[in-house]
Amino acid sequence: MRYFIREATLFLRGDFVGASTAVHGGIGRVSTIFNHSVPEDWDGSDPRAYIQRLARREGFGEDAFGLLTAVALSNLCILQYDMLTVFVTAGVRESAPALPGTINLIIYSREGLSPSALLETIIVATEAKTRGLQAAGYSCTGTPTDAVVVASEGEEKHVYAGVLTEVGRRVYAAVQFGVEQALKR
Repeated sequence: MRYFIREATLFLRGDFVGASTAVHGGIGRVSTIFNHSVPEDWDGSDPRAYIQRLARREGFGEDAFGLLTAVALSNLCILQYDMLTVFVTAGVRESAPALPGTINLIIYSREGLSPSALLETIIVATEAKTRGLQAAGYSCTGTPTDAVVVASEGEEKHVYAGVLTEVGRRVYAAVQFGVEQALKR
């Protein structure tokens, strides 16, 4: 995996097996994962088409998972924990009745995860995100547009990724810390 930031977009490139909860997500093989900071005047009317246009503009095919955020990428937190790299953008404003903001998580493992471990990682990351929000003083468990992408490369090494496994413990710690730090930015 290699990653880079170009303009308002974080890109991860590789040969990933992944799972994404984003609007253009799913489970499968992808070569690109990106998190794009939308402009302030973005209308949000068709996020799926917007993601597809971004992928085409950059020369990437349909094998991409894309995330959108209103958070500036200057606030991106990147955490390395053994075989994991975790990317966090987070913005939350508690207000009634809606809870505007987005928390995007990209979790990459250089050790292969089984399909069930990919999905378990989403659960662990969501639990850790909630704990990170609480530790940062927020009473919410997330925002309406939060998304998680989990991707791995290499031969399958981890069949499980629950919070009591080696990979699960690391995901939990990195995500909780990353959310807390991203919210401070």
